[in-house]
Formats: sequence, C-alpha cells, structure tokens
Amino acid sequence: RKRKNDEQNNKITINVSGKHYQTYSSTLERYPNTLLGNKQKRMYYWDEQEEEYFFDRHRACFEAILYYYQSGGRLRRPDYVPLDTFLEEVSFFDLGPQAVSQISKSENVSIIKYIDLPNLFWRRYIWFYLEYPQHSIFARILNLISMLLTVISCITLAVETLPNYNEKYGKLCEKENNITLSDSDSSLCLAMFSSPFFIIQTICVSYFTIEFILRLISTPSYYRFILSIFNWIDLSTIIPYFIFLGIDLHHKELELNGSLITVLRVLRILRFLRLMKIYLIFNQLKSLRVLSSTLKESFTDFIILIIILTLLAFMFGTATYFAEETSNGQVFDSIPKATYWGIITITTTGYVFIFILHKTINFI
Repeated sequence: RKRKNDEQNNKITINVSGKHYQTYSSTLERYPNTLLGNKQKRMYYWDEQEEEYFFDRHRACFEAILYYYQSGGRLRRPDYVPLDTFLEEVSFFDLGPQAVSQISKSENVSIIKYIDLPNLFWRRYIWFYLEYPQHSIFARILNLISMLLTVISCITLAVETLPNYNEKYGKLCEKENNITLSDSDSSLCLAMFSSPFFIIQTICVSYFTIEFILRLISTPSYYRFILSIFNWIDLSTIIPYFIFLGIDLHHKELELNGSLITVLRVLRILRFLRLMKIYLIFNQLKSLRVLSSTLKESFTDFIILIIILTLLAFMFGTATYFAEETSNGQVFDSIPKATYWGIITITTTGYVFIFILHKTINFI
C-alpha cells in the first residue's frame, strides 16, 4: 500500500549504504537512459521488504549524482572524493558520455577510451602485442626491434647514396658482366645479392612484411585498418623492395622501355617513404608527445606572435622603403620587398643581401 501511495505521489526512496534519499521519479526520468532514470533498470535494486531502492555504493558520490538529476545535468565532484572513485560511481549509475565529458573538462583530464580488440583469442593477443607495447615486456621487445630496424633501414638507405658506396656496390652488375643498364638480354647478376646494403634491407623488409601481415590478420576493424595512413606508409616500405627484387631475378627477360623506366623511377622515389616509418619512434617518446601537446595548446599564441611580427615588419619595411626610395631604390623597389627585409631582420635570420644606405634608418 505504501509503495502504491509513493508511486501515486511520484516520490521514491533511495537507500545508499544506510543513508536515505527521497526524490520524485519524474526528476530521475529526465534522463531515461541512465540507471536511476530507467524504471526497468532500477527495479533490479528494489528492496521489497523495506520498499525502497538499495544501493551499496559511495554515499558522498551519490549526493553529487542525485544533484545531477535535480539540477538538469550539472555534475561536480566533491572535493573530498578521489577522482577515480567518482568516475567509478558515474560509470556504475550510467550517467552517459555527456556527464563524463563534464568531468574531463572540469578536472582537466583525458578519459581513457575503450580499446577495441578482436573477438578471437589468438587475434586479440597478436593485436595487443603489436599495438600496445607499454602493457607487456614481450610487446616492448617487439616494439624495440621494430624501431631499431626502422632506424637501421633509414641509415642504410642514406649511406647507400654516398658516392663511395654508390660506385662500389651500385655498379656490381656492370663490373661483373661488363654490361650497361640499356642491355635487355643480360644474365642474372648474383653479385648484387652479396651487397651488405641488400642483405640489411632484406632483413628489415622481411620483418616489416611479417609485422604487417600479423597486423592485417589480427586487426579488429578492417575498415579502420584500410583508412589508416600509417598502414599505407608501412605498405609503401614493403612493395618497392619486392618489385625491384622481381625485376632483378628476371633481368634476362626485362625490356627497358620508356614507360617501364618511368615506373621504376616512381618506385625508387616511393622507397624513400620508408623514412616515414620513423613515426614509430616519435609515437613512443613521451617527451615528443608532451611537446606536441604543448604546441597544440599554444597554437593561438603562435598565430598572434606571427601577426605581431608581420605588422612590425610591415611598419619598419614601409618606413625603410620611403627612406631608401631615392638613394637605394633598386634594392628597396617595393613595400613588399622592404617588408621581407623587415621580417628577416626582426627574426635575426641574417640570410639576406639587402643593405640600407640611409644612416639614420640603419641605426634604428
């Protein structure tokens, strides 16, 4: 009978670890997707004997949560309640992403996002080890190997272009068979495979290929995997190696025409995208992540600084133009050129071949 009267009066009683709270059901039902706002969800906690809802939860947190319903969506953490405890209670009562967003803004913290993992057990472990190296020693070892091979691959690609090594290893086939690149019926060059650069690149690309295949078969979402630019960078570091290897193995049947030479040049340029794999190192260095966050936070200040420097350069450049127009008009022949001189001078770059003849302006 009491429960029926309470429902008629639209008033409910909530017991949180021995402390009773009373409110109207219409107040809670303003947010029907939450635990308290949904009648079916909160009925799981209905105490038939006491005719009340019982929650064995944190009482101080519940006062702030109840005020969230009463105030129409304002959520503030009590000063004496730890942040992690408050977040647990907000998650339990299912207040939703808007409430969590309020906490993240007021507390100036980033809420950890849900990690999407594959359903199959073996795929989950592969993806976890490859994508989250900070959670496992074995994953850290794999990430360290990947970074080392990336650095070695980039250094090898740079050293290979030095004139001494380019002459020594770049023309092994010509020296061995006494041929030129224009000969289309040449035999297979085995000396190229003994080059230390070829051996190092083979080891690096082999590891990159295995790593890419494992990430491909273990990804939780092929859609996001395809849209990721980093995966295309990884693929671009692999494909040119195998194409050039196939060309070298079938060198006897190769006919170098104009279109094929263009394709080979494009592939040779594409090989330099291997340098983009250096992002793996930047992604793992905490100091660089802090620097990136600092630059993002200071972006507006940088824009204001650039505007101020440009205005100052324009003012001094305009004054210099009118002062030097008669005596040094060939150098300062326009205000934009004088503004360019002002920018170079203010930023103390010094790389400019523009000199002022007017002594007063030069002194200023």
